[in-house]
Amino acid sequence: MTTQHEDSLCTNPGFDGHGHLVNWQDWSPALAKQMAARDKVKLTKAHWALFNLLRDLYSQTGETPPMRLFIRVIRDNLGEEMANSRFLYRLFPDAPIKHLCRYAGLPKPPHCI
Repeated sequence: MTTQHEDSLCTNPGFDGHGHLVNWQDWSPALAKQMAARDKVKLTKAHWALFNLLRDLYSQTGETPPMRLFIRVIRDNLGEEMANSRFLYRLFPDAPIKHLCRYAGLPKPPHCI
């Protein structure tokens, strides 16, 4: 059962129909924590490192990367341990890039269904 506050997070006009922020600059760590609490996801240091890396990449390119490209970026910036799809699927078992983007306040990736 969700609370009225949690429901308002999804119906806020700043979100699209998939739960992604319309304006990525409206994001805050507090918002990511609210979303995670609603979804019963415990955010770890790895989540935050990936959110920050993804946001940095988006600010430079204006695009959300496909998984293979993001794994290369992870390897170059965060090291081998996190740079594989199995690691990402452990954090988000269903569509890691889509959920990383959502929690990082970025648009739904065009390559995700």
